[in-house]
Amino acid sequence: MAKFCTSCGNPMAEGARFCTSCGTAVPGQPAPPASPATPVQAAPVQAGSQPAAPAPAYAPPAGPAPGGNAVVKILFGVLAVIVFLGLLAAGSCVYVAYRVKQKATQFKAEMGANQTPYRGRRDPCAKLSAGEARAALGQAITSIEQRGNACVYHFGAGKEIPVEYTWEGGAMAFKLSHDAMRVVSGMETFTPLSGLGDEAYLEPMASGVMMRKGDVMVNIDMRVADLNADAAKAMAAGIASHL
Repeated sequence: MAKFCTSCGNPMAEGARFCTSCGTAVPGQPAPPASPATPVQAAPVQAGSQPAAPAPAYAPPAGPAPGGNAVVKILFGVLAVIVFLGLLAAGSCVYVAYRVKQKATQFKAEMGANQTPYRGRRDPCAKLSAGEARAALGQAITSIEQRGNACVYHFGAGKEIPVEYTWEGGAMAFKLSHDAMRVVSGMETFTPLSGLGDEAYLEPMASGVMMRKGDVMVNIDMRVADLNADAAKAMAAGIASHL
């Protein structure tokens, strides 16, 4: 049987619950079964969406450990000791060098190395002429002969007296000759002679006369001349007057 809308009168299909024209509900129709509610699922929580942890509060950088200052102090102390020892060693070297130089200067002065070198004519036979030698010896000179740095005066029956000159370093040679003989004999064997050059000695056993004037040493050998010391001293005085 046909149905009509009770509100607008339009025909309605069998089993319709609402009027398709005006939307009025048809009375007496059972309510449609309620559809089950679809459960609402919570959205998955993503790891990245977690709330960020709060930033830590600013902390000032920690100062150096107390032990670091102690190490620095120790290093500076060691460095200071090394510098001090270096300066001490340098000062010691300077002092030693000064003392060595002082001793060397003193030794040179004692040995006569500071004497002014001889600048005169180095002719041994020109320092005592034949006439001067005859006056000193009291005998005629038969001939004069030069042998290197020595002048040999011949007189009498085959007699001769050599006079040797050390022109350079004579002061040192004079000192060494005197000291060496004293060391060997263990006593003073030279007899000082005054008034001859700068210094002079009569050698042991009247074997000769050794004289120094400036940096020149003169040695008068009397061993084969058979002369007394006065004759040799007279020759030395004549030679000293020409140096």
